[in-house]
Amino acid sequence: MRGRRVAIVLLLLALPLGAAACGGGKKSSTTTASTPMDAVTAAAKKTAAAGSMKLGLTAAATGGTSVAVAGAGGFDTSKHEGQLHLHFRTSGISSTMDVVLSDNKVYLRSPLFSLLLPTGKTWIELDLSKGATAGGIDLSSLLAQDPTDALDALQSLSTVTEVGTVQLGGVSATHYKATIKKTSGSAKVGGVYDVWVGDDGYIHRVRTTVAGSSGSTSGAVAATSTLSGFGQPVTVTVPPASQTVVSTNGSIPGLGG
Repeated sequence: MRGRRVAIVLLLLALPLGAAACGGGKKSSTTTASTPMDAVTAAAKKTAAAGSMKLGLTAAATGGTSVAVAGAGGFDTSKHEGQLHLHFRTSGISSTMDVVLSDNKVYLRSPLFSLLLPTGKTWIELDLSKGATAGGIDLSSLLAQDPTDALDALQSLSTVTEVGTVQLGGVSATHYKATIKKTSGSAKVGGVYDVWVGDDGYIHRVRTTVAGSSGSTSGAVAATSTLSGFGQPVTVTVPPASQTVVSTNGSIPGLGG
């Protein structure tokens, strides 16, 4: 049961990270947006071209297991790495989790792991290229999101409508509501995406709402990313091997696969 709760926390983490990482390495579009869909696509490309950004996030799952997550950090889309400090609450358990992403590896640290790790070890390393699981949930497809995959998702919008204009952190932003349809055999996450595009051309907020499934939760998953600091340096510190336990089978030690 604990492993499944951790897996759902990581699932909630994956949604806002995917939004933040949209399209690393792509060139910014210089085409003037003539439709709401053009505006969202152009903003995704410009945000990706910034190369880095700060990220604040909140996420929640309702249904079979209720989970709430909040945190902040930064992401470098050119290097596909980032780190976050999270607070989460689920089924009467409150704790924290530090997450470091570096290429195909994810490093996790939480007080929940303290009794499971050898003395002196505080981090768990998962190699996502070899498959990673927790509580029976496949984490590899959730956390190993290449930035170009996220941009591809934003370019596969089914519908986009303009909602209105709001102020976000001193920036005037246009709110768009977009829908991505889940198609058979596709790895893309279908659902409703609310996207706020600033008058500076960057995406400043993304809210994702996805219906749950038997593989995650029986209710719904909602995640909101607030983006800022575009192009500012992001420092990511990969945990040293002396503090790390490497998972050899792709599961979180003690929490099952």
